[in-house]
Amino acid sequence: MTSTRAGSWFVPPETPRAFASRADGFRHAAAGGLWLAPLVYLEHARFGPGWYGKVVSSDPERLLAWAQSKAIPQRALEVKSLPDLDMPREGRGRLPGYHIDLWGARLALAYDPETLARARHREHAPSPSGGGQGGGSVPIDRLHPGAGDDQDGPGRNI
Repeated sequence: MTSTRAGSWFVPPETPRAFASRADGFRHAAAGGLWLAPLVYLEHARFGPGWYGKVVSSDPERLLAWAQSKAIPQRALEVKSLPDLDMPREGRGRLPGYHIDLWGARLALAYDPETLARARHREHAPSPSGGGQGGGSVPIDRLHPGAGDDQDGPGRNI
């Protein structure tokens, strides 16, 4: 049974996709898709310490359609360029990009319950650097530093 009447022009918004590598996520977003970026734990953030996520795309209309379907206001859309991963790292250009930040109860609008449960479990686990509660900001699926995504580097804080 569908929730849309026969003959309706309503097309449900795309579901954001998660990727194993940030590089693949950036490429998907740069092509206009909706990328569900990895969760990060931030100690010092606008809304206090906790898990934060975002949905990213180069297509603001597609991103806004998804946000509207989740009752997220249009003002949540933020502009932030995306790296052009088809260029060499040195001198890499930027592409137009947009994102919607998610935190607190909004996380459940995009992230599946299992991912959120793993995040809650990691929040109270020692960090890879041994720094206590959550260890600053770390992608939820990273088991150790330097897991190999495109943005890794010595001393990089996400």
